[in-house]
Amino acid sequence: MNQRENFFAMIEGKKPEFIPNSMEVYKSCILGTSITDSPLMGGVDSFGVNWVATKEGAMPEPNKFMFEDIADWKAHVHFADLDSLGIEAAAAKELEDFTQDNRNEQVVNVFSGCGLFERMAAFMGFENALCSLVEDPDACREFFEALADFRIACHNRFIDAYQPDVLTYFDDLATANGLFMSPKVYREVIKPSHKRIVDAITSRGVIFSQHTCGKCEEIVGDYVEMGAKIWHSAQSMNDLEGILEKYQGQLIVEGGWDSSGAASYIGATVEELIEEAKRCAKVYGQKGNFILMPTLLNENGNSLIVGDPRLEPMLKAFNEINHI
Repeated sequence: MNQRENFFAMIEGKKPEFIPNSMEVYKSCILGTSITDSPLMGGVDSFGVNWVATKEGAMPEPNKFMFEDIADWKAHVHFADLDSLGIEAAAAKELEDFTQDNRNEQVVNVFSGCGLFERMAAFMGFENALCSLVEDPDACREFFEALADFRIACHNRFIDAYQPDVLTYFDDLATANGLFMSPKVYREVIKPSHKRIVDAITSRGVIFSQHTCGKCEEIVGDYVEMGAKIWHSAQSMNDLEGILEKYQGQLIVEGGWDSSGAASYIGATVEELIEEAKRCAKVYGQKGNFILMPTLLNENGNSLIVGDPRLEPMLKAFNEINHI
């Protein structure tokens, strides 16, 4: 099996031949979301929020809020005309050297950053956003519904332009210790709009992948119920072994890397990376629904984006022991 065939065996609940890794199985596409959601290199986004580039990635300018009361969102939030953003040109540029032969080998994965809760926090800061979920849930629901309409329109343009196999939707709802909000608040306030986004993607025949960092295991079942087939950036503070077992044949767990351990430190050695990759293969990989995704930084930023000479020997060692 090649990378694509092996991936789709996993999606179909069949036994794959080997444990894939995110760097080789995917053609990851990021330029579309950089235009519609969060500029990768920093700058003002389509909503007027200024993003500051850091080595770890772009983030909204700290303490610069568009509004502080969610009841005021309609006076400040204006949705861009998608025809004016250049999504199709970005897709064409990103895919210009990606041939049909490449599509037969790899899985096209389009990223969609800054989801419902992240966008609320980008507008008004985390403290105001979290208080709003409890103090004015009706206004939050109205905001999320309107934002979901926009995101669905963006996703349809992404799907038309990229013809992807997978769309990975980013919304970080947790810290390393647990969810930002209770599962009850998530289910009552955010989930209805979240589900509309999932439904719109899967109705186009595209696989939905949910990116959520942190300890979010309490709502992984909600993701599966809504139709997610992949949990992207699944971190080891969750019960990954239990989740892999419980949702075998239903959900692919992508991640596993100990992002708080020595293998994620800037100065980590090649040997430490190889040992972590082997640990992931041994502990998570044998159930047949796991994709390795390293979490690694170097002096220039995220190694998966900026490159890192340690990755090649790590992948070589991983691919020697990744057969199932």
